[in-house]
Amino acid sequence: MTRDMPDVSPHFARFGFAGSKDSVVDDYHWPSMLGAAQLLGDARVDLICWNGSKGGELGFDRDRELCRRIQSEVGIPAVTSVLSLDSLLSNNALRRIAFVTPFQQLVNDKIIRGWTEAGYECVANVGAGLSDNFSYSTMAPDTLRAMARKVAGAKPDAVLFYCTNLPAAGLCAELEAELGVPVLDSVSAGVWGALVGLGLGSSLSSNWGRLLR
Repeated sequence: MTRDMPDVSPHFARFGFAGSKDSVVDDYHWPSMLGAAQLLGDARVDLICWNGSKGGELGFDRDRELCRRIQSEVGIPAVTSVLSLDSLLSNNALRRIAFVTPFQQLVNDKIIRGWTEAGYECVANVGAGLSDNFSYSTMAPDTLRAMARKVAGAKPDAVLFYCTNLPAAGLCAELEAELGVPVLDSVSAGVWGALVGLGLGSSLSSNWGRLLR
């Protein structure tokens, strides 16, 4: 997403997570999260983005607390995918949303509860029934397109591809043209939020969906 932005240098850190053991954990593992942030801080980056969708399950205040702790302990401002999605939707008065996820329904139900508590109406959701973290990244584009078409039948204000291990970012623009509603991806939203935080939000191309332009 930033390859055509010569002044933007993305850097990455991760913390260990594999398999399905974390599917219903009810909080962040703070030492791991802040440890990854500190590694990025060592590179003297200007902003840190937690590009993960877990905050939708935990409640938006958990992501706000994460940003506060990163700022306090690492000394660098932070954004998250979930809070960036919230900004995109709120800024455009989009309240009726539909989710496409790779998850089992138990996880989808937690996501819906979190977004409902934040003031959104979740009109449809569909999950692939997967639980292994790596398997999320292997979903085929045609499967994701079919899932988006299914939830679009509920006439949401926006369709959300919701999981930052889901390979859906490149599908948003084409599905918007087909379905006639904004289609957002949680990976793309995190990148957008980081660029906005750097004063570069308008630099994104239309390839990632119209709301990110």
